[in-house]
Amino acid sequence: MVESIFSEKRYTKEAQAAASEISQQVQQRHARWMVSQQYLVNQDDVDHLLSRETEFCETIILYEEERVTNNQRLLLSCETDKVLERRAESVVRQERYKRLVELVQHAASKVMETRFQQTDITRLLSVHEGFGDFASFAYSPTLNFQKLGSLAILYHSLGVNLLDLVNEPKFCRQMGKAPRKISDPKTAIGFLGIDNCRMLYPILMAKPLLKWADKNTKLMAPKMWQHSIMLANATRMRLSDVNYREPDEGIFLGIVRSIGQFTICNHFTNCFDIALERVMMELREQERREDYFACAEITHSMEFLPEVLAKWEKKLTQKIIDYIEWTPRTLHLKNALEEDINDVPIYERGLHGAALGQGRVFTIYDMMSKSKAFSHDHAPYWFANMQMDGRILKSISSRNPGKFTLSIIG
Repeated sequence: MVESIFSEKRYTKEAQAAASEISQQVQQRHARWMVSQQYLVNQDDVDHLLSRETEFCETIILYEEERVTNNQRLLLSCETDKVLERRAESVVRQERYKRLVELVQHAASKVMETRFQQTDITRLLSVHEGFGDFASFAYSPTLNFQKLGSLAILYHSLGVNLLDLVNEPKFCRQMGKAPRKISDPKTAIGFLGIDNCRMLYPILMAKPLLKWADKNTKLMAPKMWQHSIMLANATRMRLSDVNYREPDEGIFLGIVRSIGQFTICNHFTNCFDIALERVMMELREQERREDYFACAEITHSMEFLPEVLAKWEKKLTQKIIDYIEWTPRTLHLKNALEEDINDVPIYERGLHGAALGQGRVFTIYDMMSKSKAFSHDHAPYWFANMQMDGRILKSISSRNPGKFTLSIIG
C-alpha cells in the first residue's frame, strides 16, 4: 500500500467507529438527494461534450425559478361557503390520494426488486463485454490503435459515440484542431490519440446506458451522469497523486462503480406503471369503485426511490462486476470495486480500493455541497472515514474533476 494516499492525521478506534456511523447517514442522505426534484446539477461543473444533457435540454429544468407558478385569485365573499364545502371534499380526496399513492409506491418497490433479482444485468442495463475487453489490454504497454479500433467496430454504440465526439466542432476547437467530417472509427482514434482514447473509452461505453429522455427522471439522470464523471476523474487523480503508473485505471473504476445506479433510473417509470396497473386491477376486483377511479389522478411519485437506491445500487454494481470477465492483469480492479461496495475499512484496502473510496467521498461531498444539501457537521467524519484531509480536498477541487482535460496532440 502506498502510504501517501492517506491523510497524515490518525484517528482512534472510537473516532473511526463514529466516522463509519456518520458515513452511513451521509450515504442515505445522498440517496435522497439523488432522487430529489429540489436539487439540480451545478452546470458550471458539467463537461457538456461528454454529457447528453444538450440533447434533452427542453426537458431539463436549469433554474429553480422555473418551478414557480402563480395561480392565486381573490374570492368574493359570496363564494366563501361554497369554498368551505369544496375544501371538505378536497380533504377527503387528498387523504384517499395519499393512501393510494403509498399503495402504488409499495407495489412499485416490489416490482423493481423482483426485476432486479430475477433479470440478467445485460437485459437490465445493456452492459456489454466491451468493458472487460477494454480493461484486459488498455492499461498495458501493448495498447495500440489496432486494438482500440477493433473494439470500436465490435461494439457499435462505442463507435457511434466516438464519431459523434470527434465531429463536434466545440470538441475539435478544444483539441486545437480544425473541424472535419470523420466517418471511420479508426480515423477518429488517430484524431484523438491513444492516451485520450484510454481515458475516454470507459465514458463513451457508459454514455448510452443511461436514459435521458424520460420526463419523470429528467432531474435525476444528469446527477447520476455527473456523479459517474466526477467519481471517475477524482479516482484517477488520487492514483496520479501517488505516482501510480496507470492512473487512467481510476476512470474505469469510477465508471463501473457508478453505472449500476443507472438501472434504477432507467426502470423507474415502467415499474411504476406496472404497479399502478396491478393496484387498479385489485381495486376493481374488490369493487372499490371510488378508489379505482381516483387512481386516474395518480402521477409518477419517486418518494420510495431513495430506499431502492440505497438497497440496490451496490447489488446491481456487484452484478456488473460478476458479468465482466476479469483477467489476472485486471483482478486488482475487481478487488477494488468489491472493497468499495462492501465498505471495507480504508486501511484494509489496496491502493485502488482506497483511491476509489476517496474519489467517491469527494464526489458526494462536492455535488451535495454545491446544492447546499450536505450537513457540514458531518464533513469531518465523512472525510475521516476515508482518511482524507483539507489538503487532499483542495488538491482535487483545484483540478476541476467534473470535466476532463485531454492531451492535445499535433
